[in-house]
Amino acid sequence: MACVAGCGVNPVPEPPAAPALVGEVSGAYCDACDDPVIDLAGGPGSARNADAVWAVNLDGTAPPAVAEVGADGSFVLSLEASPGDEVRLQARRGERRSEPVDRVVAVGILESAPRPLADCLRVAPELALPDTAVGEASTGVLRIEHGCGAPLAIDAIALRAPAEELVVQGTPAPVVVEPGEPLEVLVTFRPRASGAREEVLLLEVSSPAATRRAVTLFGRGVP
Repeated sequence: MACVAGCGVNPVPEPPAAPALVGEVSGAYCDACDDPVIDLAGGPGSARNADAVWAVNLDGTAPPAVAEVGADGSFVLSLEASPGDEVRLQARRGERRSEPVDRVVAVGILESAPRPLADCLRVAPELALPDTAVGEASTGVLRIEHGCGAPLAIDAIALRAPAEELVVQGTPAPVVVEPGEPLEVLVTFRPRASGAREEVLLLEVSSPAATRRAVTLFGRGVP
């Protein structure tokens, strides 16, 4: 049927903007705390399209910290960490996640964590594991690729902290990977209860330059 005056077409709604963590993050130590605790703060507009900021110390085993994002996009959270530790931060809204950012703990503005071989070593910063029924198991594959001018020596591939429901199968490290030859790391997820699970996998590289890569593993146990 032909469209007459007043006939309109409903526009397709645009998907909501993805969460993003932008701007500077500053650190200040808690003088009244017994353990080394740093307060991390992002000013107005630091967390966009997000309702929470998640942070974890890559050099420790303490649980992650989560802070609500203010109406102006600011946040403040406390995390067990010492000077020089690396922390990973991420803005989140529901199940949507920003690109994680890694920073070096300090008083004042936190600088980006150094990542030598960024131009030739390719590792995804996150690995999403399938929703898995409680008591069952699923497997995810992390692919490590490099086009560096020399073989890549990986000294260790291990979880930041123990996590019984996440298992790195047959960890191949230490291993030397030739340029152009990908390495696949298998991760098994076997949830014991419903709900979200996550932990960070760390890859420690010694050659052709000393560097680290962090990969957030996350999945959900379902009934």
